[in-house]
Amino acid sequence: MISSSHALLALCAGGAALAAPGLGGMLFGARGVESGEKRTEALWTSETPSIEPCPRLEGERRVDLAIVGGGCTGLAGAYYAKKLRPDWSVAVLESHRLGSGASSRNSGAVYARYWGLDDEEMPRRGFERLARFIEEEEIECDFRPSPTLELFASRRSAKKAETCLEPGSRWVPAEDLRRGAHSDYYAGAAQLPGYYTVHPGKLVAGHVRATRRLEVDLYENSPVVQVKKGNPAVLVTPGGIIRADHVLLATNAYTPRLGFLKAAMMPVHQYTFATRKLSDSEISGYGLDRWPLRFERSILPVTNFLTPSGHLCIRIVLGYASFNSCVWKDIEGARYLAKRMFEQRYPWIADIGLEQGWQGVTGHTLRVREISGPVMGANIQSAVAFNGLGIMPGHNTAYLSVCRITGHPDQDLRYMLGKGAQIPIPGEFYRSMLLKPAMKILTPDQSARLS
Repeated sequence: MISSSHALLALCAGGAALAAPGLGGMLFGARGVESGEKRTEALWTSETPSIEPCPRLEGERRVDLAIVGGGCTGLAGAYYAKKLRPDWSVAVLESHRLGSGASSRNSGAVYARYWGLDDEEMPRRGFERLARFIEEEEIECDFRPSPTLELFASRRSAKKAETCLEPGSRWVPAEDLRRGAHSDYYAGAAQLPGYYTVHPGKLVAGHVRATRRLEVDLYENSPVVQVKKGNPAVLVTPGGIIRADHVLLATNAYTPRLGFLKAAMMPVHQYTFATRKLSDSEISGYGLDRWPLRFERSILPVTNFLTPSGHLCIRIVLGYASFNSCVWKDIEGARYLAKRMFEQRYPWIADIGLEQGWQGVTGHTLRVREISGPVMGANIQSAVAFNGLGIMPGHNTAYLSVCRITGHPDQDLRYMLGKGAQIPIPGEFYRSMLLKPAMKILTPDQSARLS
């Protein structure tokens, strides 16, 4: 799977460098944490047994480690912190329900890879760590190998890909896709080795159970609206305050609105649309059991995936919302575009129908690498920006981050990149002038909406 969207980010960054200097922050007004928006339920969450609610933070607390963000990265950080330092008090603060952000809104794809990192052994160790966590905590989350395609819509890109297949890959010609996938949209595909899938909602629930077993304090509906530097650091929420010797920001795309890493990362929005539950005969008849996970190479990637429960989904990139907002206002437009793109690739979708959709947002950098390291003093650190492939890198980076915080040695700490190693992203003026229009134009089939 190729993260082609970063070519667009780099292009826009280069274009911004040619424009008049000093304008980058002109439109970057004061924008704070978005905590009041309602998050629609994703299909993954609706299929997961209800997680027992956690209390809202009230009053004042003092802890050894406070983690901001209650998704899989934050919960994994809490889990490993208690494993490494059982004597520490650890608290997780989540603005909404635990795992209701990107952790339960992704495709469920798991792969032993960090974007932008050539080394193969470090991601392999991270993958094994995640698999071991699932096994040891006995998490039933449909974690399994998945036959996977990387699809190419143009003959030119297909021809190029066929001549440079990665080891272990197999070329699937267009005729096989017409017969096996019932689609004549593609010019060819590479069947990729090494991919797994997981049920994200069940994985979130497993993280919650594991952290509760280790007596981590979990707080929901407790958005951190301010972080004050100091020793201890102070985290302010609407209901209370936490003073912490150490802080880990596991806030991914929400990080810039908290006031951190605005020039190092940015949120990118996606929308996912799911069909009704398909029968076994429909799944086999349309070849979905043959290739249940499919990535489409384009400037703004498209993903199709079959859930363990039998829903076929399409996930598309929507773009960037002004001022690092994690709220996408035009949901109806997103639904329309996703439906059109789905039916253009697989016309038989029109007869099946689409039922449930949900918006998500992920954190991205121009270097296509995560940001793990100090962001405000030595005791406030981050584990964010996984560039759209967050399940394994998020889990592993959480582990490595708490290794650094607790002083536990690990050979892979040398691979972690802090904010100083990132390529600066242009300010709001240039994002609005270059990036947003470019994303809108280059979204696959966007022009269909105008016809």
